[in-house]
Amino acid sequence: MTLTNKTFVSSIRFLAVVGAVAASLAGCAETKVSETGNVNETYPIQVTREQVSITISLPENGTALNREDGRRFKMFLRDYVQRGRTHITVESVSQEHAENVLSANGIMPGEMIFISDSATPAPNAILSFTANAAIVPECGLDWSDNTSFNPSNLPYDNYGCATRRNMGLTVTDPGDLIESQPISGGSAPRSDAAIRTYSAPAAPAAAQ
Repeated sequence: MTLTNKTFVSSIRFLAVVGAVAASLAGCAETKVSETGNVNETYPIQVTREQVSITISLPENGTALNREDGRRFKMFLRDYVQRGRTHITVESVSQEHAENVLSANGIMPGEMIFISDSATPAPNAILSFTANAAIVPECGLDWSDNTSFNPSNLPYDNYGCATRRNMGLTVTDPGDLIESQPISGGSAPRSDAAIRTYSAPAAPAAAQ
């Protein structure tokens, strides 16, 4: 998910490839399905890491975020639940207040790491986490195959590309393509907190 408004996503490209596939996308252009017979090798899905961040304004009193920050925070939190596999780093000069606000809005205390010497001006707080992202193959670039004459009985060169592309685009957490998360009951409290936060009525906008 790509968050908008004040949220920015900056990609940190370092290799983490699906399964045993080690070819880069540039390399895939030189390999054809008709040569390998393996669409996974010809059209690999690369998994990279990216930094997801959001800036919010902490309320002066209480724990309710303003309407716009609350909306963006819910999007950020939902993305974290789906793709986040690290702690959420929080930059704020008001650590105790920030922790109270974020805990009340669905982030568990054990999921936050605070930067105490942050230069972020009050009342702002910057939240960030590292997420998985997929780089999917481009399809339909070569239509030179003669599909009516195929004595080798191997797939034509575009075969399987759309399936691989759609898999990379639709997977919730691309990290699962490398290693799935363990099945346990530990995620239930996390999901419950996110659902309660998402379902809660939005706070009224602050008076201008």
